[in-house]
Amino acid sequence: MRRKYCYLSVMPLLFFCVMLFRATAEAEIYIYKDKNGNMVITDSPPPDNVGKMEIIKDKGGTSSKPSGFRDIEMDLTDKYRPKSDIEKASLSTVTIKTSIRQGSGFFINENGYILTNKHLLRLNETEMKKTEEDIGRADQWIEDYHATMTGEEKQLKGMKISLDEYKSNIERMRNPNARATALQSYQRQSEQYDFYEARFRKRKSEFEEKISKYRREKGELTKKTRMAEHDRKFVVLLKDKTALEANLVSVSNDLDLALLRIDQCRSPYLQSGAPNQFIQGMRVFAIGSPLGDVDSVSSGVLSGYDRDYIRTDARISPGNSGGPLITDDGKVIGINTMMRISGKFEGLGFAIPVTKALQEFSKHLKTNP
Repeated sequence: MRRKYCYLSVMPLLFFCVMLFRATAEAEIYIYKDKNGNMVITDSPPPDNVGKMEIIKDKGGTSSKPSGFRDIEMDLTDKYRPKSDIEKASLSTVTIKTSIRQGSGFFINENGYILTNKHLLRLNETEMKKTEEDIGRADQWIEDYHATMTGEEKQLKGMKISLDEYKSNIERMRNPNARATALQSYQRQSEQYDFYEARFRKRKSEFEEKISKYRREKGELTKKTRMAEHDRKFVVLLKDKTALEANLVSVSNDLDLALLRIDQCRSPYLQSGAPNQFIQGMRVFAIGSPLGDVDSVSSGVLSGYDRDYIRTDARISPGNSGGPLITDDGKVIGINTMMRISGKFEGLGFAIPVTKALQEFSKHLKTNP
């Protein structure tokens, strides 16, 4: 009975210790935004009026973030301290490097999802056809020019044979005057031959050098094009040029849209503007990396609508593709896609309405990490 009594008295203590250990080792970490929009990471239960919230089990009891977790929003906000809605929106804009191009994109929610253009990741059918046609024309030009060079080389060889025969005939001449005259003629023809031969050798060397460069570039282009068809990972540069890896989530079959994601992160993101608030003539801004210049902003007005696109006179240069078109309060209304240029005048820019992208990728963007 005594042993039984001791056993029963120890059991509640052991149970309490086990539960205490589990509570300490698996503390709950709450991640949410307060009423001012600031990110909060704490082990204290949040107020009841908090909206979207993430709970993480901190098994080590020593860290408020999961292993490998990156708080991009906090890092960039602390570093740049944005003073306007436009500067704040720039924190959400990224540069995307692919096998074939460099362009832009932007975070569309706090879970690391990035919207961009599909044409940054893949060559479309028109581009593939044009590339093949350009390569075909270049190959044909090379073949034709090579035939021309071969013909010229053959003529030079014939000229050299004739000159050598002429020289042999001169050496057999008995008349000194005739021989002297012939030697003068031979000298002039030899000088002409040397001039043409040297010019030909130079052109041939330059041609072979260009051919060698073309073949290297053609091989690289073919390799990159093939890689682009299968690439699932891409380099993303943040505002501070930090390079991160993003995975391809989905591409649209019908629209020039793609969705990427940086895993295990909390990202700044752009909220979408309400379509009924888009007014012709309202001020808009395009953010992106035009011509390789990371984190650049241009402004203009919402000019109108063209079929399924938002039209704007904000500068959209190569590299802006995939970046956001935003309002002056930092709300995104479109994904910058192309620029139409007319004559000597800089043309209009076109952006796909962000509502179309949200509809296209709704099943992914509504999924919690």
